[in-house]
Amino acid sequence: MARAYPPRIQEFRRLIIKDLPKAPNDKPSRAALEAMPTRRLILAFITWRMRLIPAKPREVTLWAGGVTPSELRAAEPRLRPLLEKVEAGEDLTPPLSDLVMVRDGLHHFHVGVVGPGNPKGRSGVLIFAHVLEKEFRIVAISDHNVFEQGSTGQLRFFGISRAYVAKDVPPGQAFMANPVMSSGHSMDVTLFADSCEDQMERLDPQLDNPAFIDKLYNDQSILRDGKPVARPSKPSLAWYFNDLKFGILDRRTKVFFCIYPYFDR
Repeated sequence: MARAYPPRIQEFRRLIIKDLPKAPNDKPSRAALEAMPTRRLILAFITWRMRLIPAKPREVTLWAGGVTPSELRAAEPRLRPLLEKVEAGEDLTPPLSDLVMVRDGLHHFHVGVVGPGNPKGRSGVLIFAHVLEKEFRIVAISDHNVFEQGSTGQLRFFGISRAYVAKDVPPGQAFMANPVMSSGHSMDVTLFADSCEDQMERLDPQLDNPAFIDKLYNDQSILRDGKPVARPSKPSLAWYFNDLKFGILDRRTKVFFCIYPYFDR
């Protein structure tokens, strides 16, 4: 028997199930999602959304541990069309590989010319990048040899990606690069989904409490046109994902109160 959820959480689940791609998009697929606990739905949603990159201008930078200025200069004529899209804030979905987030958390992009027979712009060159809020950080430039098991290109890339993951770890301190849970998802995404569910169940009863709503508006001081947004007399609060940020949306004022940001995207 399916669990009964409070109305706001049930609506949150309904919208996630509606948005999630389904293959096939049929009643059994939807039923399987409806049977999942909320944390598993969030896990599926975040995993899907991580491949999507919000369109906004970003500065192109290099990570010196993986790309040298001379390497960039040599590849620049072929990279320029993609980098211009990055700097202009255009949609990066077309050149984004379908095999996203499978190389140590980095997106990789094709840099060829997009056409009727080549919708992804596939070519001999790939860019592996860490896409942040305001920065498009190129971590590695490679060819498709990087996907050949045991190849020189693959071994070189793995060395670069491990070094990138370890760049902020103090010397001598052990770490695990993107540890994976039994579900097949990375540990950080799994813990994020668990925390979202915990906070939702803990705070949902408070969303009808006027004192709690006052605190939301007072603590976050959301400005619009330079002035704080006033708390409405009858808020309409809902659980919501704003990109990869989890929190509460007041549908009356369109104000989003962030509880958990995911990473630094």
